[in-house]
Amino acid sequence: MENLTLSENAKVFMDYAIDTIGTMDGAPEHSSAQKDEVIARISKLKTLLGQLEQSYLDNTPADISSPVDPEYIAAAGHS
Repeated sequence: MENLTLSENAKVFMDYAIDTIGTMDGAPEHSSAQKDEVIARISKLKTLLGQLEQSYLDNTPADISSPVDPEYIAAAGHS
């Protein structure tokens, strides 16, 4: 897997999702092969979504603690 930026991962996911939606057109009349293609694309979308999620997590701060001590804020009279 190449190392893509968060926005590149989002673009890859969205582009593939749009293409997949296109393959779903005419679903009631799909042949077995068309159905298999859509199912395979949905599976790949799940993988791409996982990559997008990991890219997001890699690009957000790991420490989610408050940058200012809440006790200091309370002592200063601010809420």
